[in-house]
Amino acid sequence: MINRTVLAIGINIPVEEKIAIQKKLKHKDITLDVASIKDIIFTIIDGKIDVEIKDKDLKQYDYVWIQSGWNTTHMAYLLHLYLKSKEIPHNKTNAHSTKLSDIFSLASKNILVPNTFFHNGLKVNNENISDIEKICKLPCIYKTSLGSLGSNVYLIDKKTDIEQTIKENGKYNRYIFQEFIPNTFDYRVVISNGKPESVCRRTRIKDKFRNNVALGASEDFVNVKNVSKDILELAIQSAKALKLNWAGVDVVTDTDTGRNYVLEVNRRPGLTVKSSEISAACKYINDLVNITL
Repeated sequence: MINRTVLAIGINIPVEEKIAIQKKLKHKDITLDVASIKDIIFTIIDGKIDVEIKDKDLKQYDYVWIQSGWNTTHMAYLLHLYLKSKEIPHNKTNAHSTKLSDIFSLASKNILVPNTFFHNGLKVNNENISDIEKICKLPCIYKTSLGSLGSNVYLIDKKTDIEQTIKENGKYNRYIFQEFIPNTFDYRVVISNGKPESVCRRTRIKDKFRNNVALGASEDFVNVKNVSKDILELAIQSAKALKLNWAGVDVVTDTDTGRNYVLEVNRRPGLTVKSSEISAACKYINDLVNITL
């Protein structure tokens, strides 16, 4: 078999994650190299566009896998334009996306998301506060449009806390309020080329409202076959709505109503070593390379 090379460009890819994927891919004659999207340098000299990434020659790779978070989608899109101009095989990326644009895209496809209130500015008046309380109810969630790993997310219990929270976090300039969905856990469903390849049940331990593993939540990887078809289909449709072939979809079930909601769709989901998420990533890379050749 021909040995193929893939460059994964992402945000601070953990060493353990990289090693686990590399080891598994060796059996498929695929060599994986990694780079940080933050190391990319774009230049235009005498009308010629060029891209440099720390000792990497993009033309030497059979495939470039671009992974980006909400705050680096502009970098990913510029890289896509460059790779396209050089006819280097790679995955497609959106021009720009945020948590808010994702929420709107999902809702436009009739995918259930929490009630949401958005305001692009620092000041908030009494009318807006009343609207937030009416639309999102209390307690509700406050988050910035570019946060990740559960950062810059707050639970608002009282009406008087709404304006105070905005003032304390005013530097972000854009804020999102959302309905809080009562729950005891949520699911992270990893979608690879339209199929659910890994499911993790995440249960908060110390945090009172977030099930983020980065904040100490426990992980329980479950067999995809043992997960509700409704939850899996919701995750599949969410990735499809955002035109993502690789994504981690966070789904929560309302303990009061039994309805399933999509909280977020992650373009660069963190992977747990020695879990089905690593296998899912390897399968995705293998499929990409085989489709390209």
